[in-house]
Amino acid sequence: MDLTKLTATEFGRIIKLLRKKESLEKKLLKVEHSVAKVVGAGASAVARGANRIARGARRRGRPAKRGRGRPVGRRGTGRKFARRGGLRDMVLSHLKKAGKTGLKIKDLAGKLNIQRQRLDTWFYQNLKKIQGLRKVGPGHYHLRG
Repeated sequence: MDLTKLTATEFGRIIKLLRKKESLEKKLLKVEHSVAKVVGAGASAVARGANRIARGARRRGRPAKRGRGRPVGRRGTGRKFARRGGLRDMVLSHLKKAGKTGLKIKDLAGKLNIQRQRLDTWFYQNLKKIQGLRKVGPGHYHLRG
């Protein structure tokens, strides 16, 4: 559509449509606000549970435990990676099991119970060091051979 060749009637139609679009967007925004008031922010049971866990709160009536233990919200990896090179062995074994399709960092982090950022750094540092380790896509790696 060439804007220089618009007639006055076409231009008027476009303006009417734009005004109608803006009014509909305002109505939609009002509806969304009213739904948010009824439902409430984070109203689903899953969201409420996640918020409670993130805050470190326990079930009603029970105070939060205090003492030695790991801080709330942190995942313990146990003794899996206690030795030097432990993470490398675990990552390579999972990549071998995955075969040609490889694994995404997100999935691997879930399996190994460690932070994605740690795995991302590990792959960045070891991509050229390990023969056959290739990047397939964003956050997706596989082991050839």
